[in-house]
Amino acid sequence: MTRNQRIERLIIAIPELSDYRLQLVDKVIGVFQSEKNFVRSATSKLITPQVLEDFGDVLRLHHSFSREPFSKDKFEYALERVLLEAKADAQLVPRGTRGHDIIIDSERFSLKTEAAKAIREHTIHISKFMELGGGKWGDNPEDLIGLRDQFLTNLSAIQRILILSALKKGDPVYKYELVEVPKHLLSKAANGRLEMMLSSKQHPKPGYCYVEENNVLLFSLYFDGGGERKLQIKGLRKELCVIHGSWEFPPITDSL
Repeated sequence: MTRNQRIERLIIAIPELSDYRLQLVDKVIGVFQSEKNFVRSATSKLITPQVLEDFGDVLRLHHSFSREPFSKDKFEYALERVLLEAKADAQLVPRGTRGHDIIIDSERFSLKTEAAKAIREHTIHISKFMELGGGKWGDNPEDLIGLRDQFLTNLSAIQRILILSALKKGDPVYKYELVEVPKHLLSKAANGRLEMMLSSKQHPKPGYCYVEENNVLLFSLYFDGGGERKLQIKGLRKELCVIHGSWEFPPITDSL
């Protein structure tokens, strides 16, 4: 459908809308006319100017009807759609695929979101990087070696890792960042320092893999022995990552 055909279809359809549907259309138009601050890295090949604008509009539309941060499934779908619109080669993989979520220009990407109330500006916390369902895990510190190996095996199936961070949640603005965590940085966990929390009452007992360089902590893996048995990434220094783009905009009021 051409641009003119689309405009003509809208002109024909609008008079037939109910009052409430007309309000919704008016609100959507108001979203596109509201103030914004979208910024992309000049070196990003993933977030082109078109992708920056289109993805930002999806975020604004979402928050015109919801106060909740963008969820992981919405992130996956929206990223695929705006990349396809920009003529990129993008395809979501089937649910349950181990490791990656989407293939973009033949590269396997893992997509994560970060939206905790205590989110920090300069560090990244991935509350669930992967599940730790298999393997031996009890109260023996050597069990952490096998858990770390699970992480490294999972990482080997991924080429790139993207995180959509909800830094501000509408008071007074919404702000999102798209951050890429270098795979080679996470691979340093292979030589990290393992420590099991033997005093914990949990079973299996949780533990850490501390990844350090020159006595400075880069990040840690947390083997969470709770009900989900998951692996978290904590305290990852954002300065070691790449920020592809950011989107900042005020809440959309009902008066639009």
